[in-house]
Amino acid sequence: MGDRGRVGARGKIAAAVALVAAGALLSMGPPRLTLTNAGLSVEYPWSRSLGALGATLGASLLAAAVRRTWGRVAAGALAVLALGVGAHLLAYRVEADAAGFSSRGLAGRRTVAWPAVSRVDARPGALVVVGGDDTRIEVDTTDFRPEQRASLERTIARRLRDTSTAR
Repeated sequence: MGDRGRVGARGKIAAAVALVAAGALLSMGPPRLTLTNAGLSVEYPWSRSLGALGATLGASLLAAAVRRTWGRVAAGALAVLALGVGAHLLAYRVEADAAGFSSRGLAGRRTVAWPAVSRVDARPGALVVVGGDDTRIEVDTTDFRPEQRASLERTIARRLRDTSTAR
């Protein structure tokens, strides 16, 4: 009977680990870029958030299934991290429209109007728009496909060019 209980516990652990791995895989990938006449928006599909929340569930089940304290703590920390990633993916949105460049995330929303943009820094894996009042909007582009990053850069350049000619 003791072996039977151990196999059950191992099965629960294996299922929880599989759920964490599946959720992590589903939460990865490029964002969705939507081009409009007014500009563009970048956001992650809701399925990415659900993947991260699935990983949260798996890590929570893993914390309940393991016996050792350090294993529970590690699985609990993984659950908290996955929950944060899921919330970030749900909240994330970048917009470049007629009003300006804006970013929304867990920390709130930041906007820089086009006339207030003092510089744009394009670095590998990131794009930073800086306003005159030192408002910084940093967009992590590591998950972007090359054509998505190029579209974002072209839209920003076009908006800045249109703003400078209108002055």
